[in-house]
Amino acid sequence: MSISVAYKDLKGSTIDISTLQQGQDFMATVTVSNLKNERVSDVALTQIFPSGWEIVNTRFTAFGSNTTSQARFTDIRDDRVNFYFDLNKKGQYGSNTFNVMLNASYLGTYYLYGVQAEAMYDHDFLVRTKGQWVTVEK
Repeated sequence: MSISVAYKDLKGSTIDISTLQQGQDFMATVTVSNLKNERVSDVALTQIFPSGWEIVNTRFTAFGSNTTSQARFTDIRDDRVNFYFDLNKKGQYGSNTFNVMLNASYLGTYYLYGVQAEAMYDHDFLVRTKGQWVTVEK
C-alpha cells in the first residue's frame, strides 16, 4: 500500500502546516492506494492530530459536503479519526481518499504523528508517514 497526505485551506489550495494561525480552518486529505493486484480487506486508517488542533465533526455542521469519505465506518475521537474500509486491487478503483476538517485552536508547538494504514488481519499490508512538529501562532 501507499499513502499520501495533503493539507489544504478551505479553497482547496495546499498549505504548509508547520506554522498555522490560531483559528484557521483547514482540511487533511489522505489517499490510501493498493499497489498489488489483490483486494485488501479490513483496512484501518488512523490519523492522530496534535492537541493544539481541533477536529471539526462535520456531521453536525454546514461543512458536511466537503468531507465525504469512502469508509465503511468512521470513528471520530477527541484527538484522532479512524476510518475502516476495503481496498480494491491496484488500478482505477484501488485507492480511497478521506478528508478531515480541522481547526488550529490552541497556541503552542505540538507533535503531529504520522498517518498509518494497515490491514487489520493481514500484517503484510502496513504503511505510515513520518511525523513532524507544528506550531499554532496568534
